[in-house]
Amino acid sequence: MSQVPAPSSVVRPAIVYALLFGAVAAYSPYVAVYLRSTGLDLGAVGILIALHATVSLIAAPTWGALADALGDVRAPILVASFLAAGAAGLLAVAREPLTLTASLVLLAAGTSGITPMVDSKAVRMVGQRDRIGRARAWGSAAFILLAFATGVAIGQLGPVGLFVLYGPMLVATGIAAFALLRLPGEDLASRSPATRSRGRVSGALSAFSLSTIVSAIRQPIIGRFFVGSVVVWTAFATLQTFVSLRVIQLGGDATVVGATFSVAALTEIPLMFAFPNLARRFGAERLLIVGSIAFGLRAAAVALVSSPWAVVAVSPLGGIGFAFFYVGTVTWVAGAVPRSVQATAQGVFTGTAVSIGAIGGSVIGGLIGGAFSLQVLFGLAAVGSAVGAVLVWRAIGGRRAPAVAPSEAG
Repeated sequence: MSQVPAPSSVVRPAIVYALLFGAVAAYSPYVAVYLRSTGLDLGAVGILIALHATVSLIAAPTWGALADALGDVRAPILVASFLAAGAAGLLAVAREPLTLTASLVLLAAGTSGITPMVDSKAVRMVGQRDRIGRARAWGSAAFILLAFATGVAIGQLGPVGLFVLYGPMLVATGIAAFALLRLPGEDLASRSPATRSRGRVSGALSAFSLSTIVSAIRQPIIGRFFVGSVVVWTAFATLQTFVSLRVIQLGGDATVVGATFSVAALTEIPLMFAFPNLARRFGAERLLIVGSIAFGLRAAAVALVSSPWAVVAVSPLGGIGFAFFYVGTVTWVAGAVPRSVQATAQGVFTGTAVSIGAIGGSVIGGLIGGAFSLQVLFGLAAVGSAVGAVLVWRAIGGRRAPAVAPSEAG
């Protein structure tokens, strides 16, 4: 019988998740509004957000490969968070397309690997991988508070107000991760300089090799799941990138935008806490499908409503989708690959796959939304979610994650 982990094994990653997704809450709901306020049109906003995702496409598994080579995620997270905070400061004062672009590239390079690295370590710390949702739920709780707080700051200072909270939260995330994400007996300082040097060189070499991505998805089931994930995250990004502009189009303000994202996050919390029980009863594979369908229903509803508060009313569907698809992905992947490549694999699925989706959702979404309408765009996102659900089910439906050797599973 497996030993039930001590409460502190959930508490410490929960604190890091709270700070991390508090930072996300200050940025994600409002970045399109901020970029629009600089005078960019809808297509240009989509391209810049896609640029952020394009950098993340490579940066996420790069950070993961480096962390796997070092044997610890804490130092890479600390460096990444400070890099991201500096880039956020540059973005806050940027107004010209060139400086906006450079700032977003640096920001993406820093932020892209943080979440997958935290995920990979949190899975080990909570003891049982399906308990990861109970730590991640505190990130959703913090998201609610920070989304509203950022909305207030924007109401007072304009769109640039998002950076008042975003930069400091990134710094706090890095410091907390370094201090808290440590297992007993694990410390970089205890390793010899030669070992650390070899680890850094090995990490750097593997990080810049496409083989790190290919190796993580070389198993047929995992590869097919990756393709389905990309389709689902593309549909998700299409809505997530432009829903703030839809709220404003319908007459809402920053408060309604904050409520749109916060209500979704509020829905995530009980579902993430309940995920272990639900996964044991129904299987993480089925919950992944429910999540992708919920994404599609929300997109269809947002396309049809005519009031900004109606957009808020259907936001719980987004919470259902994210809780089940995101936590389900982390859980499934954690059981599908050895511990030695956990950070890389999580980077591929919650970094690379999400980034590819963000590129498609932002660029294609900006073009379709600008040429036709946001309603048409969200209708297509609903169709995309349904297609993604079918692909994911064909890949892993009714199948447990491929077994790994007990010595490697962690």
